[in-house]
Amino acid sequence: MLKMSNLNNRKGKYFLIPLTFILVLSSVLFSSCGLFATSGTIIFTSNRVQIAGSQQYPSLQPLDTEIYSMDQNGNNIIKLTDTIGLSQDASFSPDGKKIVFAYNSMDAPNEGIYVMDADGKNIIRLSGDADQDSDPSWSPDGKWILFCSTRASDSGMYKMTPDGKTQVQLTPSAELDWEPSWSPDGKHIVFVSDRNNSGQIYVMNADGSNQIRLTNGTDNYGQPAWSPDGKKIAFTTNNGNNTEYNDSICTMNADGTDQVVLTHDSGDDGSPEWSPDGKQIVFSSNRDWNGTGLPTYEIYIMKANGSNQTRITSDYAQDFGPHWKP
Repeated sequence: MLKMSNLNNRKGKYFLIPLTFILVLSSVLFSSCGLFATSGTIIFTSNRVQIAGSQQYPSLQPLDTEIYSMDQNGNNIIKLTDTIGLSQDASFSPDGKKIVFAYNSMDAPNEGIYVMDADGKNIIRLSGDADQDSDPSWSPDGKWILFCSTRASDSGMYKMTPDGKTQVQLTPSAELDWEPSWSPDGKHIVFVSDRNNSGQIYVMNADGSNQIRLTNGTDNYGQPAWSPDGKKIAFTTNNGNNTEYNDSICTMNADGTDQVVLTHDSGDDGSPEWSPDGKQIVFSSNRDWNGTGLPTYEIYIMKANGSNQTRITSDYAQDFGPHWKP
């Protein structure tokens, strides 16, 4: 996994309906549907600049990616970074004023953690001088940034202050842990580990103690994300397909019970993230292929129960890693 409903026009009789009634009715319909609302901002990663003006189809592994923002209906797309290399794994600070992301330049083998203003200005490097640091995310109180690093051989989890000065190791370097996500109350962290020879989802206290395995299937699991109320975790699994490129989006209770598959298409679905109100999930998928002959990833939104799955980006680039602004 890489990191619209049609409105039918009907002819009929004309009625004189008060304008205020029409406006109120439209507001109710759109807000109840959720997917048609224009409020809300989503950031995501894309290689659309790399392929701009080219007739060549994008590769599965983009060589140059940037961070973009857009409205949650897919409009008003704005490029936030202008780098040469891979800018990805972006997420907002709790107050929505900052964005943390990982960047790997074309002339250096190591990936570092950076922070910038929400409009893409004032980029500051926090880590990664000689390490491979990735998967950054803010704690709910904004006092820590969680990330993964290979600085001690295998990939372990660390946290650091937003200025990068204080960095604390949370999991042993002998384990391969990745894709961590804070619980909304900041007391727990959910993450993926292959410590049992397959990608499984675990949860632990915020200080790294009391690590508990949540999934026990034979499939590979990944990309866990807490719901805003802390009761659910969205994640991906290949559902026995035995292929890296055919994952589904699922949810489960925070204790690992009641696992439900939300997407059932033949494509590869990933990067699930909850909307701030918990009513929707944004994700990426290559289900539509866009006629390129290659599985290009686009951004989709669906209701939290898996219904009304709607594509909000459409181009020949790889769009993935969406994250909602608080």
